[in-house]
Amino acid sequence: MREVKTSIKSIQETLSVCLEKNLTFAAYRLPNKSKPELIVQQQHEILPVENLANITSLNGFLVAPFIQSAENPMFLIQPDFYFKGEVSEEQFDELIQINHSDKASSNEELPYEVSKDEYLGQIEKIIGSIKNNDFQKVVLSRTKIVNNNLTGHIPELLSKLCDRFPNAFIYIFNTPGKLWIGATPEPFAVLNNEVFYTSSVAGTKENTDKYRSIENWGSKEILEQQYVTDYINSVLNANHWENITHTGPYVKKAGNLLHLRTDFTSVSGPSNGNLGHLITNLHPTPAVCGFPKVEALQIISEVEKHNREYYSGFLGPVGMGQPVTLFVNLRCMKIAGSSIVLYSGGGLTIDSHPVDEWYETEIKASTLLSVIREIQ
Repeated sequence: MREVKTSIKSIQETLSVCLEKNLTFAAYRLPNKSKPELIVQQQHEILPVENLANITSLNGFLVAPFIQSAENPMFLIQPDFYFKGEVSEEQFDELIQINHSDKASSNEELPYEVSKDEYLGQIEKIIGSIKNNDFQKVVLSRTKIVNNNLTGHIPELLSKLCDRFPNAFIYIFNTPGKLWIGATPEPFAVLNNEVFYTSSVAGTKENTDKYRSIENWGSKEILEQQYVTDYINSVLNANHWENITHTGPYVKKAGNLLHLRTDFTSVSGPSNGNLGHLITNLHPTPAVCGFPKVEALQIISEVEKHNREYYSGFLGPVGMGQPVTLFVNLRCMKIAGSSIVLYSGGGLTIDSHPVDEWYETEIKASTLLSVIREIQ
């Protein structure tokens, strides 16, 4: 891995070359940081990661799906080239020399897009099961497909997302057959100096004066977030992470939205379990799945007609100056030829109202759509 300090090219210029040549790469900007970073892999094919038992020895950009499968594996983009903020002419020229015969496909099959009426019916079915005490919470998602060719605009989109959402984790990754972009507000797993950090984020309101005070939030959102908090606390304890400290719940701004959030820090101790096992046991949390987990996963597989793929999975740099820095893959989309597929979802509890839940997914999808419309 070679880090470049002398520079003449920007990350955006370099990203254009990576996209034109269909290189395997990940560009990202960490929350509250000013400079984007870019990892480029020499080889086209990704490195599959079967499990996370050795996560602290990995080095690169880790991407995990909602549910691991042959079609949607967990994988690592390796840092044969690493740039932060700027790129030297020498390494810029090296990237230009890389040639891959496998070009990006423009004929990718689009996932199922549910109608509003069908989505409302799905919600009613799940709420009925909740009232029947089958489970307490289920996160139901949908896709929104927009005909929009972003070819040539992706580097600009990265810059716009970084400017618009300074507190979010902004990323673009490209691998054979996969091009995803996101601006996620939710940390999933961070390890630094033997301190593990995660957060419980659930409950959504539009960013208005009223909901900036937690006292004005309803029981539905408070209960929805509490399920996530209780689950994370139980997993941390079961994996023997010590000295757990909670901060929250409090209201956290995320672009045009507000969420309820509780932060956890846990200090590594001699009786700790394996970090990779802890992360595996945490995912998927009730923030993206539901509670109890097994029952929620079952109803999701029965009701949702699309494959979530990497939506509501997790991703981020590992071994790149800090052992683990992972985020939940929310507020995201994939590029499918001349179309973009936006993913959004919401947590359903016994107090949910179907029309409100539909509206929540619409405003979540608008996070990225509003920026896309700015550049075209």
